[in-house]
Parts: sequence; structure tokens; C-alpha cells
Amino acid sequence: QDPEQRLWEAERRERALHGRLACLEEQNRQLLGQLAESQSQEDSTARKEREVMLRLKEVVDRQRDELRAQAHEILCKSRDTEALQEQLHRFMAMNEELRHKVAVVQAQLKSALEQKSDLEAAMLQGQRETSRRSRTALENQRPEPGTEGAPSPSEEPQHQDGDRSPAHCCFSREELQQILQERNELKTNLFLVQEELAYYQR
Repeated sequence: QDPEQRLWEAERRERALHGRLACLEEQNRQLLGQLAESQSQEDSTARKEREVMLRLKEVVDRQRDELRAQAHEILCKSRDTEALQEQLHRFMAMNEELRHKVAVVQAQLKSALEQKSDLEAAMLQGQRETSRRSRTALENQRPEPGTEGAPSPSEEPQHQDGDRSPAHCCFSREELQQILQERNELKTNLFLVQEELAYYQR
């Protein structure tokens, strides 16, 4: 049974016993009044009333002991309920912390996958650019129809410089990797800051 339900049942029984105790105490007072009025009666009547009073006292004492036992039981159950609530709060805090760590790991994994994808795309683009420059260089080296002789020495360095100029405008593989890594680190740090902010705003 649920601790709160048991606690409610115990409180209900306690209230009922308190009502019964008040009723018995009222009866006790009434009997005491009757006893005072009947002091002039016969000894047998007084003896019977004393017996009734003793029985009532026994009932009241027994019910008082029951109330004390139930109050002690309620106190123990209340402490158990508080301990369970504290344990639940600790579990919830641990769960929230684990969810936060999982989100951080997922962000790092996502960043690593994006970095890998970007590197593969950059390498593929570099290979395509290298292949394109190679084809362009081969086409430039072929003699055009109707031309005689090889190009003059003064023209050849110009073609070589022209072939090399686009290469100087491109980043190396190491530079691309460093740029992508820095960008992904910034994205990861931004995500972590957003997660921390959302965590402390809860």
C-alpha cells in the first residue's frame, strides 16, 4: 500500500479514536456527577457505580495507549516517507545530471561526425581540383593545330606560373583540417554553453 495512503488511514483512525475518547470522557464526567448525587443511596448502588467507573477508566486507559501507539506508528511512517522523498529527489537529480552528460556526449559525437564528413568533402574537393588542374596542364601542353614549333622559352614560364597561381590560392590539407577543427570546437562549445544555461534555468 502507498505510504501516503497508510498515513491517511492512520490519521483517520486517530481522529476517530479522539472522538471516541472525548465521548467517553463526557460520559465519565456525567457518571461522576451521577455518583456525587447518589452518595446517599444504598451501598450496593455505589458499589456498582464504582465498578462502572473502573471499567470506564480501563477503557479510557486502553484507548489512550492505543492512541499513543498509533501516534508513534504515524511518526515512524512520516519519517519513512520523508526519507523516500529525499531518495527520490536524489535519483531525480542524478537522472538530470546523466541526461546532461548524455547530451554533451551526443554533441561531441555529432561534432566529430560533422568534422569527419567535412574533411572527407574537403579531400574530395581537393582531389577534384588537383585532377582538374592536371587535365588543364595537359591540355595546355598539347600543340594547337597549325602552330609550328614549341612555345618560346619566355612563354613557358608564364604557363607554369599560370598553372601554379590557382594552387597558391587554395588551402593545404593541414590548414583545412585545422580550420574545420576550430569551427567544430566553437560549435561544440556553443552547444555546451546552451546546455549549461538550460540546465541552470530549470
